[in-house]
Amino acid sequence: MFASRPTDNKARMAIVAFILFTLPGLAAAQSALIRVGGGSEHSMEVPLYKSRIVVLAESAARVAVGNPDIADILILRSTQIYVLGKDLGTTNVLLWDKNDDLIGTLNIEVTHDLQSLKEKLYRLLPDQKIEVYSAQRNIVLAGQVSNVTDMNAALRIARGYFTQIASAVQAETFELAEGVSQREDKSVGEVINLMSIGGVQQVMLEVKVAEISRTELKRLDVRFNSILQGNNKWKWGGVNGGATFPDAPSGIPVFNNPAPFGPVIDEFAPNDLFIRDKGFFASFLSDNALFNLAFDAAKENGLAKILAEPTLVTQSGHEAQFLSGGEFPIPVPQGLQGTTIEFKEFGVGIKFLPIVLASGRISIKLSITVSELSIDNSVIINSNNGASTFLIPSLTKRSAESTVELADGQTIGIAGLINENLREVITKFPGLGSIPLLGALFRSQEFRKGETELLILVTPHLAKPLTPGQIRLPTDDFVDPGDFGWYLSGQMVGGG
Repeated sequence: MFASRPTDNKARMAIVAFILFTLPGLAAAQSALIRVGGGSEHSMEVPLYKSRIVVLAESAARVAVGNPDIADILILRSTQIYVLGKDLGTTNVLLWDKNDDLIGTLNIEVTHDLQSLKEKLYRLLPDQKIEVYSAQRNIVLAGQVSNVTDMNAALRIARGYFTQIASAVQAETFELAEGVSQREDKSVGEVINLMSIGGVQQVMLEVKVAEISRTELKRLDVRFNSILQGNNKWKWGGVNGGATFPDAPSGIPVFNNPAPFGPVIDEFAPNDLFIRDKGFFASFLSDNALFNLAFDAAKENGLAKILAEPTLVTQSGHEAQFLSGGEFPIPVPQGLQGTTIEFKEFGVGIKFLPIVLASGRISIKLSITVSELSIDNSVIINSNNGASTFLIPSLTKRSAESTVELADGQTIGIAGLINENLREVITKFPGLGSIPLLGALFRSQEFRKGETELLILVTPHLAKPLTPGQIRLPTDDFVDPGDFGWYLSGQMVGGG
């Protein structure tokens, strides 16, 4: 117990003088004054850093405070006591008269300023029914709110009340005569959230990924080789497509040349002529001339369409993921420990985090990826002993990340792409390839053009559960074909 002493320092006297000067205003501010007398026991709550006035039935000569760290007590005009809340917690105060008879006991609980917090919540969030309680050093918020935004706002407002406590835990509002704090734990508490969100909080996201890819190819690849014997001393020819000139065994003539030493060019070995898909070829052979010609001509138009419409449902404030595609293996060398396999995902992937706001609006943080396998830029890996070969395809990937806010049922395009690429290559025989008309026989040319259009649309909905009778499955109308339809008519689906 702590007993007040008649010797107060100057700061204490200054505070007393200030309180005495403003006492009429303080007393008028109290909704009800507590009156103590006759040895009775009373309980009272005091907001933190606020004060209350206690009226005594007779003059007090001595006061004892259980924990001066919780509340500070000052005697005013001998029949009034000024109680100031200094820290969260409980304590009691005993009062005696000049005859050492007990006047009464006060049980004091210092709580957060809940009334001020309630007023701020009502003023800033008038449409929400939020209940506020104090539990030891914590503030408890309960009730039902309509959206996550207002819930977070209420929590931030309540946490602001701890800022003042945290800045004052090391300071004493009034310097007591003993001057020693008995509470070592200076924690400021926390906000306990018991609020619930009412209404529809399931969000269904509809995504449409539409892509059109057009390709155009024009190719004219001319390859030829020729060799001509003019006389016993000269051999000449030309090639478009590569050739080699290996040494042949001595005495084997070219074009049945009976020369004893053979020609200077023992053997002429041109590369193989080939036609990848469409074209025509010609060949001429005589006693002293050989000519081969191959035209590889092509004109191709390609069209590819991708349309994906994934739909995903999750609760407000929780992330959901969706992948429609697959995985392909990638060998990863591990040194002397061999090789392990890792898998890389591809396809249409979605990640989104919805938050239901006020007035039915939905904030969505989403990430959408569209990828497909491609043989372009692929990698070939051979094993150490050459017994196996791994072909690792590349990925063509389009992705978008965004945060949007929409009302229920509204649609917005979050990504669009129009891509056009053009490539033209001409390879020609020097000089001969530039001759008009005839030069087409001595050159190869290729023209490639590609166009891609991509659009990604998203539509959020506030989802509600359905009864089983309202759900239709893709397999509901499927009927197994009978033997007659399967074997004789080739039917894959039976009649309804």
